[in-house]
Amino acid sequence: MIELVNSAQQHAALGRLMMLASSNLPIGSYTYSQGIESAIEACLINDEASMLAFMQDYLELALLGYELPLLALIVQALANEDDNLANALGADYHASRESKEFLYESDQLALSLAAWLDEVLELDVPDPLIAQGFLPVFATIHAHWQLSPAQAMTTYGFGQIENMVLAAVKTVPLGQMAGQRIIWQLQQALSVGITHISHKIEAVYQNFHQGDIDGNVDSADRRPALSRLYSQLNMSANLPNLALLSCQHERQYSRLFRS
Repeated sequence: MIELVNSAQQHAALGRLMMLASSNLPIGSYTYSQGIESAIEACLINDEASMLAFMQDYLELALLGYELPLLALIVQALANEDDNLANALGADYHASRESKEFLYESDQLALSLAAWLDEVLELDVPDPLIAQGFLPVFATIHAHWQLSPAQAMTTYGFGQIENMVLAAVKTVPLGQMAGQRIIWQLQQALSVGITHISHKIEAVYQNFHQGDIDGNVDSADRRPALSRLYSQLNMSANLPNLALLSCQHERQYSRLFRS
């Protein structure tokens, strides 16, 4: 009986992860390209090889280098009822959006995901959390469902990769098989990276003292603590070339996507 219950729980968790990873989830993520359309316009992406190279950099620098470890930290903090740390990390994520388009995308997806949670699951998402943007809301639902940081990273990472590759398939254009080959290679690297991050998060979080993130002090005083945490995890949100592509996209003559 216990085995049947555990199996049912595992299947339920898998189903939830698949729903959140799907680009068909009605939150509008498929209308954004995360800089892909601008990179195509700038001739940085024009075939399968250049798209793979672009996405390998994006995976290494944007996802594995910042967003995925940040996501894992928020899920871990919420699981341990460390709300001060979760809020500080969420605020830092919102501040890390380096262009108007990326900020608007994060805000709009957060609103849409909160509406989906309300309409489908009858879960109320607080306005202060929505104001932090998409990733903190995404982390909160995983913590609510008691899913692991690794599961959250896998879901978020695959969703981002698939959505960006599909944008290139439609726009370059690339063939469907070329897109699948790119996703397959990126997924292998994503899995290796998530395993590495998971081990580091577990070790670093155990040594991180909640007293470093005090909800009674202003954000300027919280920066040294977050900087130490980011340094231990080798995290950075500084991606100037991607930010420039996003800024160029704001003035692009003809656009299919919102970012």
